[in-house]
Amino acid sequence: MERRTRATVLAALTIALTGACADAKETPAAGGSPSASASPSTTASPVTPGPPWHDEVAAAAAGTTVGQKGTPCELPITFSLPARWKVEAVKGSAEFGEPTVGKARMLCELDARPTGELGFLRVWRVDGVAGGAEEHLKHFVEAYSPKASDAQYRRVRAGTLDAVETSYTADGDTDRAIALSSLYGPIVLSLDAPDPEDLLPAYQLVKQSARINRD
Repeated sequence: MERRTRATVLAALTIALTGACADAKETPAAGGSPSASASPSTTASPVTPGPPWHDEVAAAAAGTTVGQKGTPCELPITFSLPARWKVEAVKGSAEFGEPTVGKARMLCELDARPTGELGFLRVWRVDGVAGGAEEHLKHFVEAYSPKASDAQYRRVRAGTLDAVETSYTADGDTDRAIALSSLYGPIVLSLDAPDPEDLLPAYQLVKQSARINRD
């Protein structure tokens, strides 16, 4: 699916399904108590300036925290977001069903448009995929961008969490996504924008501030 077509479909779906105050608190997967992701612990993150990772980009200033109990999007993790971003939980409905791509279900949409930028950070839960964060992330990319090319994966430390990050080419741009380990399995966050590099400061802020939600 082409970038703008995909973005339009997701935006339309989100408008139909979002609720500003969602009751989206996660529950453990059936069959046992919460457990950490199968990904091995990562003690240090690589630092790679320039394409495709652009680790030299400074994080934006924090304006709000996403994921805590009582906020629009209650998640297994928390992270900071720049000020004035719009935060909306995404819920299914009888008419439209769940907002899914493959086995990935959208939980939350973070909209940069109130800041004057164009694009979104979207939070996904991937269920029914064997393996750890990398397997979950690969499934998401293959389902979300079937024509993606030049995909690279690396293990990183995102805040206090182990994570796997991907960079891949879609519609001529370099897209990013990251799978963050939580007590309920990996949570995937995707960067979706006409010009992805414009949102890298916000993306870096999310990565640096990620924490387990212990509320």
